Amino acid sequence: MNRLAPASALLCLFLFDPLQAATLETRSYTVEITPMCGERVTDCEQFAYAGTHNRNGSRINLLGKPGQRPCPPGDAPCDPLGWQFYDGNATSYFVGQDGWLIVTQGRKTVLRERGNWRN
Repeated sequence: MNRLAPASALLCLFLFDPLQAATLETRSYTVEITPMCGERVTDCEQFAYAGTHNRNGSRINLLGKPGQRPCPPGDAPCDPLGWQFYDGNATSYFVGQDGWLIVTQGRKTVLRERGNWRN
């Protein structure tokens, strides 16, 4: 039950204050996720991703939508909810409500870090 607390808190953040950004901090990156919907929208389908590399300060800004990551066989319990962003056709960024930042290029995972949410 304790594992669900951060995801539940983040979900409540978006349901009750849809214009509020949430920030995920991992070892290498700080990622801000911001809903791009109006105040009265409760099921927002468009989000902004602002990622900053903690060491060199480089930034990337993307638009995306709610998404799910596939759970590897035997990886239980698995909380696959989050947001999916694409940089061109080959690179995808998944930010999980459970704190995972996963970057893939094609079929290769190039980054997989777990962080903490802060407001």
